[in-house]
Amino acid sequence: MSFRKLLVIGLDGAPYPLIRDWAQAGYLPNLARLIEQGSFGILRSTMPVHSPTAWASFMTGLNPGNHGVFDFVKREKDSYQFRFVRANQIGGVSLWRWLSMHGRQVGIMNVPMTYPPEPVNGYLISGLGTPNYVTYTYPPELTDELKAQGYRVNKDAFFKPGKEDEWLADIYDTSARRTQTAVRLLKEKPWDFFMMVFRNTDEICHFFWHHMDETHPSHNPQAPERYKNAIRDFYQQVDTWVGELVQTAGEDINILVMSDHGAGALYKDVFLNEWLWQKGWLHLKEEMAGNHLGQTTFRHLGITRQNISNALTRLHLHRVEVEIKKRLGDRIQLLPRDERLELTTAVDWTRTKAYSFGYYGQIYINLRGREPQGIVEPGEEYEKLCQEIANHLRDIVDPADGRPLIDHIYFRKDLYHGSHLQEAPDLLCVMRNFTYITRKGYEFAARRGALLSQPYTHETGSHRLEGILIASGPDIGRTNMLPVSIQDLAPTCLHLLGCPVPSSMDGKVVTDILSASHQTYYPIQYADYPHLEHVEDDQSVWNDEMETEITEQLRKLGYMG
Repeated sequence: MSFRKLLVIGLDGAPYPLIRDWAQAGYLPNLARLIEQGSFGILRSTMPVHSPTAWASFMTGLNPGNHGVFDFVKREKDSYQFRFVRANQIGGVSLWRWLSMHGRQVGIMNVPMTYPPEPVNGYLISGLGTPNYVTYTYPPELTDELKAQGYRVNKDAFFKPGKEDEWLADIYDTSARRTQTAVRLLKEKPWDFFMMVFRNTDEICHFFWHHMDETHPSHNPQAPERYKNAIRDFYQQVDTWVGELVQTAGEDINILVMSDHGAGALYKDVFLNEWLWQKGWLHLKEEMAGNHLGQTTFRHLGITRQNISNALTRLHLHRVEVEIKKRLGDRIQLLPRDERLELTTAVDWTRTKAYSFGYYGQIYINLRGREPQGIVEPGEEYEKLCQEIANHLRDIVDPADGRPLIDHIYFRKDLYHGSHLQEAPDLLCVMRNFTYITRKGYEFAARRGALLSQPYTHETGSHRLEGILIASGPDIGRTNMLPVSIQDLAPTCLHLLGCPVPSSMDGKVVTDILSASHQTYYPIQYADYPHLEHVEDDQSVWNDEMETEITEQLRKLGYMG
């Protein structure tokens, strides 16, 4: 089967309503041109509506129950410790591996959750979740080439109130360097499939939403005017970069522009473990303070892991911090993280029936046979407890306005199916259309029993289900498509590149966007690959030092505590 090249551009976190309105108003001329020439609509994200989960579904064509990614971290087997999820731990086979297997030449750049880089027929530059000072490409020698040209795999500046201009300058610089690299690679290296992700389209929504949104409680009319339009201004620049990529890619190609999720306002953090503690489903080892091994004294003196980390960061001594944590190992637990309890050390698991960790209201049952000290029996007791917790969740209100907190409650079987179903949250809550969230590392409040607070991370924006999909090119029809799922993109890309779609994929080819002639002459082909497995988890490419570094990166990005 003949095929045309396919260019995929990811705008991480790009929200459908803003892209629609700004394109119509003339602020995004390059995206508007692609929309006019092709198809445009909502790309629905995953539940939880979280970047690692969504990108894993994008690259595998699987629902989270089959790829097993529900957050940036997952609980280690036979432990209550959590570890970062790496690319070689994602269930399923990546889109670029399928394409490579069929002889297509690929170029993959800055897609989150792709470290360590896997071998492909072409090249891969890993994205979010990549440690510093490592080989972050396939082939390995490409890393040195990129470093010599000034490529930056990670940011230098992290958001902090009072440092907004420094942060904005950094995201512009980082994105410009990546675009320059992408343009050069498109010109110099052969490709059939090229993909690049702009990550900072997501981060700017997290930290500047309140400047744009006059209804947000944190909106300050006296803030500098440049902050009010900071999100739109950055998207305008990204639109220019999109134009450069499209022009460089050449004529007679198909183009997809997509986002892993959308964005909207964020108002409050929720501490569901405080609620579970109040209800008696969670028990603490030391209920009043949760301190152990003298942590109270350290807290009073201000000696915490977070304060030490912040001080070393200000002094540009990140490597010193990593070395300290590496040498101390588990003894680092002698120092409190900050004023909040830590889930892994504060909970009395022998008496706890349910606990929460992760983004967007995930609740897990302490299930016998699954958790190392599980006390809830599978079957009737499990089902009864899930229903009881769900019933009481509906009664939670925000004391500030007396209105219910929970919009929707999903049971695991409502959302997922597949080989990793047992790793999924047993219940998942949507709280006020994602304007209230939980997050990993912030499982407990600073004050015992407090259910809500302003976000510790200074974020005023968060994720929404409605991302974008723009499709344009000779094989694309002109239509306002119906909403489609992010897991549909992998099979759609395979089909556009003349490859059979694995029958194991949960996603389906988005036929709505295909031209009538393409559908007539190129019917969808499916194939079974019973012996092809995902890339093996090679432990040699990861160590505790990298784990510490990525955890710190995610904390500074606002994703973890």
